[in-house]
Amino acid sequence: MLPQPVKTHVPSIFQLIISLIGLVTSVMAVVFLWFMLRLGGSMQMLVETSDRQVRLFMWLTLVIALVSVPSLIVSIRRLARLPQKPVKRQSLLLIASIAFLVLIPLVFMCYQYPALLDSALGQVVFTTLAVAVPLWWFVELGSYKLRRGSLQRFWGLINFEVFAGMPLIIFFEVLAIAAVMIVGGVWLVNQVDFIPLLMTLQTQLMIDPQDLSILSEQASQIFQKPGVMVTGLLVIVILIPLVEEIFKPLALWFFIKKQWSPAEGFSAGLICGAAFALVESLTAVVSVTQDNWLPTLIARVGTGLLHILASGLTGWALVSAWRDRKFIRLAITYLVSALLHGTWNFFAILYGLDNTGISLISPDAVIVKISPWILGVLIVGMLGTLIFMNKKMQDSTTPSIIPSLPVETIG
Repeated sequence: MLPQPVKTHVPSIFQLIISLIGLVTSVMAVVFLWFMLRLGGSMQMLVETSDRQVRLFMWLTLVIALVSVPSLIVSIRRLARLPQKPVKRQSLLLIASIAFLVLIPLVFMCYQYPALLDSALGQVVFTTLAVAVPLWWFVELGSYKLRRGSLQRFWGLINFEVFAGMPLIIFFEVLAIAAVMIVGGVWLVNQVDFIPLLMTLQTQLMIDPQDLSILSEQASQIFQKPGVMVTGLLVIVILIPLVEEIFKPLALWFFIKKQWSPAEGFSAGLICGAAFALVESLTAVVSVTQDNWLPTLIARVGTGLLHILASGLTGWALVSAWRDRKFIRLAITYLVSALLHGTWNFFAILYGLDNTGISLISPDAVIVKISPWILGVLIVGMLGTLIFMNKKMQDSTTPSIIPSLPVETIG
């Protein structure tokens, strides 16, 4: 009987391609930002504030590029048929917990001495640690004692989420928002206030195209209309959660296998959610001023927990639907995840009402006053749900013990 040829692992090929694309595009973006800095410095195109922002995003893009390296290495090793090293995960939760505890005084020290973050590189490196460590702890807590697969699967999920899932999420979000804007544009044209604005724009472009201050004042009045503001709120609270909760666990749609257990789907979803939250939180924290660095960082911890839990639940429901045909569970879980996401967004907006310019709700309203407490309750509830689901997954994967027969019946 002839020996069977060894088949090439096709998922590893896709993982290698995505890793290379992510690495190349990220490095190209870093080079482009570097040229912007050089060009801005020589031609005085960038003021000091924007110059710092460009530096921050240049180093941040480089950090994101490094995410592709471990995935690149493990996929090459798999295609080269090199042995896969087992990963010992028994103590990872303990290590993550210690790292989390060590991080707290370091963050407080940076808050007390903001000069420590004066360097753009230093701010990006420390922000990456401050964002990644809590996310790591949440993933370890949720997947404690659960089967998560190989190290290649771990980095493959992260790599796919960062370089494939997030671009698709952004694309469909932009597409959905563009559709809303088109419908809103049709509504705006029929508004009485729009004709004077259009005439002002035409006159101002002929007189002084560079001075649009009057136009911006009139436009702000239109955007303060209740209908416009409610539409924007619905986009953030309903549309964006619906889009994100579909595409965050996108890797599972492609690589899920029938032999996966629901616990593996749950763990894989946690990893996808953490990868999404990592990039989103890093971008958000780096974008703010140093005065708002700590409040934004603390807020993103709760948002990271939200993304991790929601994607974990969807991953669990996806495997259940794939294996056991439980599609109703998948639909309900998806709606619950989107509802949780939308609820968090709503109260987060209320909490930051002073900075949003929303005048629909008075800052003195009761719902605004209690919004930080509701966010706190949501965090405690999400953390409790994460622990509960971990316990549930452990119980479902633990084989039942067969009771021994009485001695007199053996023989």
